[in-house]
Amino acid sequence: MLQETNTYTRGFSLVDSDYWPPAFKRLKVLQSLIELDFRYNRDISVYAVKMDTSIHALNRFAKAYLGRSVYELLQDRIYREALYLLQCTKHSVKEISELLGFSDLPYFSRWFKQRNGQTAKQYRKGCKT
Repeated sequence: MLQETNTYTRGFSLVDSDYWPPAFKRLKVLQSLIELDFRYNRDISVYAVKMDTSIHALNRFAKAYLGRSVYELLQDRIYREALYLLQCTKHSVKEISELLGFSDLPYFSRWFKQRNGQTAKQYRKGCKT
């Protein structure tokens, strides 16, 4: 009897099924939109319009399921991309700041230092050693 029960529970998972909870589908849509637009679009209202909801409802949804606002999710994605570009490319810090949509280098440097504790140049030097 125990062996039969294991077979039934082991045989089913959400990954294998065609059913996805609606909240999970919305999370995937939000994640996809951020992934596609994070370099060019930081206006949360655009994401809300694309998801056919209000900014308030979208933020409430993101906080409920991810514990972070849409703005925080965008900032995290930009930060991860900055780390990647600093580690894996030969672009100058100025070029990276432009690629990520920052209007000027000093602002990017302050923004990066606020999150990392060191400037982008210092971070890059630390990666090379």
